[in-house]
Amino acid sequence: MVKVKAITDHRSTFLKTVYKYDNLIELMNHERFINVGENYIKYSPEAWKVYKMDKSRVPRFCGSYETITRAIFYARLNR
Repeated sequence: MVKVKAITDHRSTFLKTVYKYDNLIELMNHERFINVGENYIKYSPEAWKVYKMDKSRVPRFCGSYETITRAIFYARLNR
């Protein structure tokens, strides 16, 4: 099963949730480690946001979701 990449965040809510779904998420330290064309997840206190790295290495916003499971689903769906 292919894991979805997520940018590491220092908030405890992020860490607790990500470690709970460790089999679905691969943690990355920075956006520079995301390959062109890959979807990844970023956490904000309001929502889980899905981005896609385009050819010019600029993140393209794909959507925000209330739960991490929905964000993972849509990140995998939009490959």
